[in-house]
Amino acid sequence: MKGTKLAAILILEAVLVMGILSHVKAEVSFPKCCNSCRSFSGAAFCDDVLPKCPPDCAWCRVVQVRPVKTFRCADGKTADGSCQPCKKQ
Repeated sequence: MKGTKLAAILILEAVLVMGILSHVKAEVSFPKCCNSCRSFSGAAFCDDVLPKCPPDCAWCRVVQVRPVKTFRCADGKTADGSCQPCKKQ
């Protein structure tokens, strides 16, 4: 009985740590500026299309394949109003 409780506690702690680490990963990979920012259920997502996936993006998706392959990072962060548009150069 004690072994089962210990195993359950260790599994729950592992799930908690994985959730915390995935949240930290999502915060890191969100761009500093975004021209197509959207919010959904308290989270902010950047819908900017990129020529390649950022190296720290956990949820990279292909947007189109032809004529040029483009990507979008689907990582989100807590919607805190800090999604700023990029300045046009």
